[in-house]
Amino acid sequence: MTEPLELKAWSRVECDLSHREAAAIRQTGLVEVHATPETGRWRLESASRVGVATGPTWELRVQPRIEVPQLLFLLAYATDSEGWKDEVAPFSAESQLLDAVAAGFSWHALRSVERGLLRGYVSVDERLRTIRGRIRFADQIARHANLPLPLEVSYDDYTADIVENRILKSATTALLRLPHVPAPARRRLFKLRALLDNVEPLERPYESELPVFTRLNQSYRPALTLAHLVLRGASVGADRGTTDSVAFSFDMNRVFEDFLSVALREALAPYGGELRTQLADSLDWDGRVPIRPDITWWLNGEPVAVVDAKHKQLKLSGSPGEDAYQMLAYCTALDLDRGYLVYAAHSGADVRDLSLKNVECEISVRTVDIRKQPDRLLSEVESLAAEIAEEARVEPRAGVAAIPA
Repeated sequence: MTEPLELKAWSRVECDLSHREAAAIRQTGLVEVHATPETGRWRLESASRVGVATGPTWELRVQPRIEVPQLLFLLAYATDSEGWKDEVAPFSAESQLLDAVAAGFSWHALRSVERGLLRGYVSVDERLRTIRGRIRFADQIARHANLPLPLEVSYDDYTADIVENRILKSATTALLRLPHVPAPARRRLFKLRALLDNVEPLERPYESELPVFTRLNQSYRPALTLAHLVLRGASVGADRGTTDSVAFSFDMNRVFEDFLSVALREALAPYGGELRTQLADSLDWDGRVPIRPDITWWLNGEPVAVVDAKHKQLKLSGSPGEDAYQMLAYCTALDLDRGYLVYAAHSGADVRDLSLKNVECEISVRTVDIRKQPDRLLSEVESLAAEIAEEARVEPRAGVAAIPA
């Protein structure tokens, strides 16, 4: 293959591939790969995952159906709803997702560490020939019962090898694995890697969580937020012990769900209560039919609303189909008379209220337009929150301004 393969999310394309290339592309999870005997070619079908994947002889790009600035906003807002403007604003003009994230991360990270690496105290357990800190007598007796040396000691070390710098080091390494990072960003990444030379990467970078932000690490905040996005999206494929492919991708279903969860939590804050995500429950009393609604809102220990976020392409009818069955199960298990199916506006969903037969339950189908600018999109979520609160007959708390519907 000579030219990169490009397609939009929820689309398909036919191309010529070797069997090895087809197998490697399938392993990335970006697309489904099907042989087409009638043409002798391969059909790639994309769904909700977007991003880029590369191998020794091929490159695949799946573009989102929204502009990169809007996608960056969704990603950054879900990660850090207070600081998202600082992370995405300078690089929102990039047309490719990887280019935008790489440019943003490398610029913010280099700017942060060039002022001096953040340092902190780290507890260290070590085996030394001199006393430092305190001796761990239990370990000393267990390992060196009859020997005076070495000593098992513990001490606090003031070092740059702390979690904030480890996250930056891991994200830098992940981006440098990708062959088509823009040249300016790649130069910044090489310089960043050199500055972090004495910092160890995370052992499990894809499971990393952002640290609590305080006045001490606030200057790292934009860089760490983008580093978290890099580590969420990056992956390496291995074949027989060697690196066979690298990918940087996001599942738009997860992106939309995470964004809506965070945005609704903030929009419902004036009404009190607690927003829970991915509630583990069951449809039956014995717990044999598990359910896991995306978002539930609780007041005084009781559920008052259930919301399911859907980023998918519906059929021409705009009907929620099987999603309605799923929501009915949620409402039944939680003893609610209304549930909310919230779709991305470009999914083709028909906004309506569904009155179901033989049950006292309605399903409200709603949309939010993630193609809009951030302020207008957040305004739509606030209107949705006001509708949910009104339907649940919940008034805003005293002294807290209600969000206008």
